[in-house]
Amino acid sequence: MGWLSFMTEDIAIDLGTANTLITYQDKVVIDSPSIVNKWTRRTGQIIAVGKEARQMHGKTHENIKTIRPLKDGVIADFKHPNI
Repeated sequence: MGWLSFMTEDIAIDLGTANTLITYQDKVVIDSPSIVNKWTRRTGQIIAVGKEARQMHGKTHENIKTIRPLKDGVIADFKHPNI
C-alpha cells in the first residue's frame, strides 16, 4: 500500500440538468430527477425533491414553486441558497 492508497474512486456524483446520479463502487445508488418544490409565500421550506417533486409539478397550489436548480449542468438558481 502506497501513501496515496486512501484516495479511491469509489463514489461519483453527476449533477445533470434532468437527473442527478450518484454511484458507489460502480453501482448506481441514486438516480433522481433534478427538481425541487418549495413554499414561496410561507417559509420557503423545501417540501419535495426528486421523483416526488416531479409528480407534483403542475398539480400543486400556486404557493408551491417548482425549481430546477441546474441548467446546462451547472447550478443556475442562486436566489434560493437553501437548495
